Amino acid sequence: MVLRESYLLLLCLLATCNVLHSEEIAKWKDELRVGRFEIHADFALQSQKQLIIELGQIRADVEDLLQLPESSETIHIVLFATEEEYRRYMGAYFPELPHRRALFLQHRGPGMLFTHWHPGVAADLRHEVTHALINQSGVTLPLWLDEGLAEYFEASREARFGGNSYLSEVQALSGKGQLQSLATLQKKEHFAELRNADYRDSWAWVHFMLHRSARTRELLLRYLSEHRALPKHALTEKAVESQPAKVFDLQRALLDEVPDLRRQLREHFTAVSRTGGVASKPASHGPATIATLRPN
Repeated sequence: MVLRESYLLLLCLLATCNVLHSEEIAKWKDELRVGRFEIHADFALQSQKQLIIELGQIRADVEDLLQLPESSETIHIVLFATEEEYRRYMGAYFPELPHRRALFLQHRGPGMLFTHWHPGVAADLRHEVTHALINQSGVTLPLWLDEGLAEYFEASREARFGGNSYLSEVQALSGKGQLQSLATLQKKEHFAELRNADYRDSWAWVHFMLHRSARTRELLLRYLSEHRALPKHALTEKAVESQPAKVFDLQRALLDEVPDLRRQLREHFTAVSRTGGVASKPASHGPATIATLRPN
């Protein structure tokens, strides 16, 4: 997989607060409300019914599976029919930002997601909506986990367990014990540091914790719960080392639960391949089905 072009920006530019108001409102050819999502498009949305369905599904899946608190806070999605118009608009209102295929911005006002129509727009929207939902829930995550979760949920429901493009590479690396450790990923604190391998291995750890067993999933959910509204500075590598009692150490908890971690990683991804993407022990989890390879 090539380096992601989507990008999460938690910032506020003065122009942001007025982008969707005043005279700009009249420029949108179509607007639609889907749950928490306010969609603004410069083309007709009637023909994109599947996309509307997917937005409802991804919200339900992320909030239910990660047990995020309910929120009614609006997330604006701005869709452009062409890349050219998207570039023109972003250049006019956000000239300081680097070009990315999709951008999520938020600080004090409502979250805003900007992108343009292209063959992979559904995956980009699922990825960025995951960022938006986690951010608005008050959960402060280290970069690797924020991106790992977004990589996980960007796949369609049917492909999340055994259809991600990272899978074959992760199977080979886990078989050789070459996946990066959580401690290594934790050191990556800036987007500029992330490479393809970091997105891939972050996805692998998220997949392992969500699907290996009910207990590994519980550890991940505990981590999310305890980090809700935690200041970002508390998640740096130095902060974790200096204040271990205040920061839930996910890697230590995982090693305590799974002492033979390297072997179980290898077995996990081998089993995903062997089942052909179908879990041997599926467990219903709200609107989504979370596959669990081991009962506990």
